[in-house]
Amino acid sequence: MSEKNVTFFGNVKLVVASILGVILLLFALQNMARVDLTYLFWTFEARRVVVIVMSFVIGIAVGWLLKAHRSRT
Repeated sequence: MSEKNVTFFGNVKLVVASILGVILLLFALQNMARVDLTYLFWTFEARRVVVIVMSFVIGIAVGWLLKAHRSRT
């Protein structure tokens, strides 16, 4: 691959990453409201964006653990 192609793809990645970063920033700014969370007998307050991101991270972790468990059996 020539240096020109590598530079082009590097620029495309930078543009895509920048667009995704702006989308994520807008998402976070629109979901800054505080929400009450209740789990069993605990109640606490958190920002909506934090709850969404933590749910996503927990979902990835559970999927990764299940995949790792299945690959061992």
